[in-house]
Amino acid sequence: MDKNIDSYDITDYRRLSCLGEDAQSLLRILLENIRAGIALFEIGDKVRVLYLNEAYYECVGYTKEGYTVKKDDVLSSCFQDEAAKLLADLRESTPNKETVGHKIHGYRQDGSLGWFHVKGVPVGKVASDKPIYLTVITDITDTEEKEKQLKQLKEMNAELQIQEEKYRILEATARGILFEYFPDEDKMVFSYNFENNKKHREIENYTEYLEEYPMVHSDHLPRFKAVLKACCLEAMEGDIEYLSTVSGDGYRWHTAHYKSVRGSDGKIRSVMGRIYDIHDAKLEKERMNYRAERDGLTGVYQKNIAFEKMEEFVRQAPFSKFYFIILDLDNFKMINDQFGHQYGDAIIKDVARSIWDSFHEDSIIGRFGGDEFMVLTKNVALSEVKRRLMRTQASIKFSAGVVEWVYEDKLERVFEKADRAMYKAKAAHGNGIEVSSAGR
Repeated sequence: MDKNIDSYDITDYRRLSCLGEDAQSLLRILLENIRAGIALFEIGDKVRVLYLNEAYYECVGYTKEGYTVKKDDVLSSCFQDEAAKLLADLRESTPNKETVGHKIHGYRQDGSLGWFHVKGVPVGKVASDKPIYLTVITDITDTEEKEKQLKQLKEMNAELQIQEEKYRILEATARGILFEYFPDEDKMVFSYNFENNKKHREIENYTEYLEEYPMVHSDHLPRFKAVLKACCLEAMEGDIEYLSTVSGDGYRWHTAHYKSVRGSDGKIRSVMGRIYDIHDAKLEKERMNYRAERDGLTGVYQKNIAFEKMEEFVRQAPFSKFYFIILDLDNFKMINDQFGHQYGDAIIKDVARSIWDSFHEDSIIGRFGGDEFMVLTKNVALSEVKRRLMRTQASIKFSAGVVEWVYEDKLERVFEKADRAMYKAKAAHGNGIEVSSAGR
């Protein structure tokens, strides 16, 4: 062998010769320090373990003791169809010494489901008369979940972009009104551009007129006046959305594009622009946003949206009293199995309606998934929370876990405590309410 290691490519394994001749020491160091799961698998009717490094257990979510029963059938915790495909591929690849790579679902020791990437290469039959694979296992659950969420977001964004394009088309073809405001005279001039309305309208003492006559909705009037005043003090350009009767059809959503106009002396001579009626487009956009946030079956918030709004709810009112509730229907699987999913969906909708009737005025309500709901109340006494839950239980049986959400607590901790309380109520014959202590 050439002793000059610089004669080899930087990735050539022969450069490792500079570490000495003790290959076993080098192998031990690598196996003890690498963070991926490394395994030797014997491929027979089942996949049997010959060697596992320490990182393997952490990767697949097992303790060393808990994994003992899996050693003679590694794939027993995986989805059967995926395990069968992987085993067949391992057998077929052995004669040609081909590398095998698969993504596979597997259950961890705590029952949770993970995604794993398995990459193996045959290394001969030294310790067995059966094929042996040196295999690297990596936990790719986070990556797969993120890719799934990204795909869902892309699909949602694509739909929203379509709606945005419709919105722009509607806005571009909306009925328009030209306006010009003269601050020195406090006069507003409207020039209407409708098919059957080409009138010209002047309003003297415009600021007083806005106070006396409801041309701009009272909720939007302070901001409208502030923008108009600012435009009269310095040159600016922008847009403002507001409810107005300027189109003559009651309160409708409008957007006004405005721009200050300077006179020859440098002072603001007028504020002019165009007003568009965007009412129909605005409502359609709001309906789209509503559908994007809501659970399709029940109309309450989807899980992730509910969590975001709950965290914001608590963050904006640190001194308020909050209670977080998880509800899970009792024996719902039996209902589905006995009466069918259509009947089960009807039950889910009825429960959501009952929860909504009891809590919607001062709470955030979401569906966690399946037959599980969550509620966050604000400034509702614990006794009232329990009363409302019991009222809802009059029509359907469910188990509920309740925990106070203290401002400093993280969502994950609050959810975990409420979830434990709910399962405690379920274990006690169901249709109960378990309140967890607020202690940290």
